[in-house]
Amino acid sequence: MYDHYSRLRETCMIEIEKVFPWLHGKGGLLGSRGNKMVFKSKKAQSFVEFALILPILLLILLGVVELTLFMGSYINLVDLTREAARFASNRDPFALASAGDRDCSTPNSFNFYYDTACIFSPLQDSGSCANAAFCNGFNSTLPIKSAEDDILISVFTETGVNQGGTIVPSITDNGATNPWVWSNQDTDTSHDNNWRRDCNRLPNDSPGPAEPVFTAAAMQSYLNNTAMPNKGFVVVEVIYCYHQVLNIPIISQFLPNPMKIHTYTVMPLPAAQPTPTPKTP
Repeated sequence: MYDHYSRLRETCMIEIEKVFPWLHGKGGLLGSRGNKMVFKSKKAQSFVEFALILPILLLILLGVVELTLFMGSYINLVDLTREAARFASNRDPFALASAGDRDCSTPNSFNFYYDTACIFSPLQDSGSCANAAFCNGFNSTLPIKSAEDDILISVFTETGVNQGGTIVPSITDNGATNPWVWSNQDTDTSHDNNWRRDCNRLPNDSPGPAEPVFTAAAMQSYLNNTAMPNKGFVVVEVIYCYHQVLNIPIISQFLPNPMKIHTYTVMPLPAAQPTPTPKTP
């Protein structure tokens, strides 16, 4: 409406100049005032429009920054799960382990599950190394919080089952140790099984899912009947509660803060392959 009025006024001024040219110009009655009024009105309109659109532009910009930080955290966790799975795939989960080994810096004592979880620990002697026993890892940016986050490690064995003359792969897990849960390894029992809780729940709230994502049944569903039998797998999962860095109020109304990130990696584990029972003479 305002633009239409401005164009109409400008058109009228031009027509008046054509009929009465002596009204406009340096010595005219109007002088150059008519053009200045039109220019100033357009300039003021631009400032008003910019003031209205600026908060929206800032909100979009801050949202993009927050999304970038979230995606960076997700990618870092994916890389950490891959490194942990590679570490575990070259080791034996059934080897005799030191039951009391809960230290990432003990070279002469090995615990398959805990030492695999140590990949997620901070760098040795870094500022984020709050717990000296859980250090010496590869994680330099995202400290794993014992009150919120969790690490799950599962070992599966695939055997061949004869069904009507056809060998069909069948998945079995590693019994009571599946999954191995990092949050259950300390003395703080109020924060056990963090993976079952939502990031926004209090420690005493009722647990969430009773089973992890990767169970023997789930792994079985991922295989087809033509899969090669006699294989072993290790699954490393991390559940991380991401706290928004900028904490934008409007965005927090639509997205939870903190947000749960779940990443995982599945790797072959030769040590978990079934071994044939030796024949007795």
